[in-house]
Amino acid sequence: MVDQQALYKELGNDVDRMIGPLFEFGEQQIRKRGQFLPYGATLFQSGEIGFQAGTSGEEFESTIEVLPVLHEALRARVKEGGIAAIAVCEWVNIVFTDGQPTDAMKVLVEHERGLTVAFYVPCRKSFVGGWQFGEMFVQPAEPEIRPWMSERAS
Repeated sequence: MVDQQALYKELGNDVDRMIGPLFEFGEQQIRKRGQFLPYGATLFQSGEIGFQAGTSGEEFESTIEVLPVLHEALRARVKEGGIAAIAVCEWVNIVFTDGQPTDAMKVLVEHERGLTVAFYVPCRKSFVGGWQFGEMFVQPAEPEIRPWMSERAS
């Protein structure tokens, strides 16, 4: 069993380098369009960060169509080698403990060493002043993409 807290302390700088640009781009898209389709990032073992998008090829796409394509593209990228972590940013709806639902940007990070965490930035559109973005919070998460698990099973 991987100690997620200890691993996050060790790998936090790499994770932060990935999530920053993903949230920045997401915020730009929200301010411009009010939503976005999922997109991702890869952290190379060299420390370089690459970005990944997916498309279903349809004229009008939705998250339901794009997300599986993006996940598969990230799995394929990991199989090519040299990737230490992957991340996916998507537009989701969350419910706070007080029962209040809100839109949010979610970035799920999966690291080759077993760390999986989800970061959320709550968002809401106000009648005056456009979009407002809340404080980011992080939660342990279950892997969704599992590129290293499928690689080990091969």
